[in-house]
Amino acid sequence: MASASYNLIEQVAAAERRRAERRTVALDTLMADRESRTFAVRILNLSEVGFMGQSDWLLCERAPVRVDIPTIGWLRADIVWVLGDRLGGSFRETVEAEAFATFVKVFGEHPRG
Repeated sequence: MASASYNLIEQVAAAERRRAERRTVALDTLMADRESRTFAVRILNLSEVGFMGQSDWLLCERAPVRVDIPTIGWLRADIVWVLGDRLGGSFRETVEAEAFATFVKVFGEHPRG
C-alpha cells in the first residue's frame, strides 16, 4: 500500500511542477546525453522546473540529459515524455528565480497566454 501512496505523491508533485509559469521561446541550443554526446535541440518553452523541446536525436523517457540554457548554464534534467521529435524535460534542481528572471530579461519572452 505504501508504494501506491508514494506513486500518488509523485504524480501530484509532477503536476504542480508543470503548473510553473512557462515562457514561450524558440531557442537553439545544445543538449548532452548520459555519454556526454552533444546534439542540437530547440527549446520551445521553458520554466523554472522544466522545458519542452524539439530534436532529431532519439531519446527515451527517463533519460538523463544536460541542457545548455543561455544566461543560466548547463542544467541536469530527466526526459519526462517523448512524442515524435518533441520532448519534455524536468530539471533535477529548480532554476533559481533570479537566474530565470535574467533569462527572461535577456530574451524578452512573455508567458504563454
